Amino acid sequence: MEWLEIYRGKYQGCLLHDKVVGLAAAKLIVYSGLISEVLTGVTSAPAKYFLLDHGIPINADLLVDNIMTRDGTAICPGEVIALETEDRDEFLARICRMVKVNIDDFENCRGQCGYTPWCRECRESRGLT
Repeated sequence: MEWLEIYRGKYQGCLLHDKVVGLAAAKLIVYSGLISEVLTGVTSAPAKYFLLDHGIPINADLLVDNIMTRDGTAICPGEVIALETEDRDEFLARICRMVKVNIDDFENCRGQCGYTPWCRECRESRGLT
């Protein structure tokens, strides 16, 4: 996340190529101020409309309802955080927490984790299992 602060304002008009762009990535793209267009293999509908609403065109080979986990059993943790979090600063804080944790540490936290997307009970409480 540090790169958001380091590079914001130094570069503009960059073209982003990525395999998958979900809503979390879309929010980071917009908040960075670096990207003027996105090319991707897969994007979620929330990501597409968020980018378009912020004036960033996106070209995707496949549009899906939501980005799913690799095993296809739940919505991607980053997508869940992005869907649940409207406030920019809160979103960035939650994403930072997500990428800095060890997944195994939160497997059975019983909701005490303050919500990490991997906690079985947290996923169940949000209907993601």
